[in-house]
Amino acid sequence: MSARRSLVARLVVVLASLSPRAQGGAPPPSEDQLDVADVDVVEPDDGAGDSVEQRLADLEQRLADTQEVAARKRPIVTVGGYVDFGFFATSGDGTGWIQDLGPNRAFPAEAGKYSWVFLGDLLAPAINSRGEPADLGNPPGVTRFNPIASGGAPSFIVNEVNLTLNAAVANNALATASLDFMPRSGTNFSLGDVYEVDLAQLEWMPGSRRTSIFVGKMESVIGLEYRSRKAPNRFGVTPSLIARYTTGTPLGVKFRSKLGDGDWLIVAGALTNGSSTIEQFHFYDEIDSNAGKTVSGRVAVAPARFFEIGLSGEYGAQDHALDSANPLWFVDADLQLHLGSLEVKAEWITGRGTGETLAVYVPDHRPYGLRLNKGGYVEADWMVTPKFGVLGRGELRDARVWLGDERLYITKSWRAVGGLRFVANEHIIVKAEYLHNGEYGGVPQIRDEVFTSSLVLAF
Repeated sequence: MSARRSLVARLVVVLASLSPRAQGGAPPPSEDQLDVADVDVVEPDDGAGDSVEQRLADLEQRLADTQEVAARKRPIVTVGGYVDFGFFATSGDGTGWIQDLGPNRAFPAEAGKYSWVFLGDLLAPAINSRGEPADLGNPPGVTRFNPIASGGAPSFIVNEVNLTLNAAVANNALATASLDFMPRSGTNFSLGDVYEVDLAQLEWMPGSRRTSIFVGKMESVIGLEYRSRKAPNRFGVTPSLIARYTTGTPLGVKFRSKLGDGDWLIVAGALTNGSSTIEQFHFYDEIDSNAGKTVSGRVAVAPARFFEIGLSGEYGAQDHALDSANPLWFVDADLQLHLGSLEVKAEWITGRGTGETLAVYVPDHRPYGLRLNKGGYVEADWMVTPKFGVLGRGELRDARVWLGDERLYITKSWRAVGGLRFVANEHIIVKAEYLHNGEYGGVPQIRDEVFTSSLVLAF
């Protein structure tokens, strides 16, 4: 009889655990808390077949099977994302460049080599975490998608609406998809809104989970700014002048490992279709146009928890080129300090791309040339209180970008950024920045200062 009472007690526990009240409120009673003497047990007829113990065992098995089916039906997909709403104003017409025209050309020696020469930085008057400029202008010789096109007018804007899906497809594997929506002005009865598949990857963590292997459209391994490229993760509003080279999401395979006691050594590498530049810039291939692939890697050491220094590089065939004859490469060094509520970051980069040579290129596959002499930034982010923070950033970019003998962009720019940050709670962040863009090295001053702000609502 004691065995039968024990089975009855366990059955009551199982039934209690499956009840809605037990799932949402207090835990089910234990067997010790049950007074099994008060439970009436109906004995089977002699000719009924199985014993009570056998029937209870069968019922327990069916309940266990029901629990397993219910567990399997639980959703394995988590939904997250954010809304980035802002306001911006510029000192000029929203563009960051001018055309070098006579008779008083700043660089007269280039006039005979290129049909058009432009001075400044197309992306300098950035107004959001995507790095979009207030206006791209209307330069001759090219038709360019200009999503904001403010014309210098101050404006409210929904910078981005992000939807992120994460699915645990195995105990040690996570699938991620991230989709960005950008509401923009339409023309000629079109909506104008655009979207971008930001991430589409599988992360597999074999063994001790100190190594991750990624497949798909993923973040780069160059530098460290890719970690804060999205609005909720960025301390301020805008990216640096060199983020265009390092924060893209190329397609391919990648690994990242943490080694040593305290994970003091970090090693990462990737094989991708093209470079780690952002898609809006001149150097990016979503689908590769040549057989050559791009190899990139980063090695970093963190001898103390508050200090990390890294070196990274990238080498591969030129984006957009139909052949793999000439390379595009970058070398990057980075530093990060965590000093309590103060974080200091610094990064420096250089790179080269051959551009067009004697090969014959079709219009959609003309590779741009690049001579990134130097670029970098130093940024300090300080949370003065748990809710209020300030930032300061100094930047530099010295580069030449050209397309055949048609157009040349000469950039010798510096930038000073000041910003404020207010964290209402884990879901609401308010940020504001002022960007002072300046020119040097013979490039005339351009009116392209920016005030911008961002309200980030994360969910």
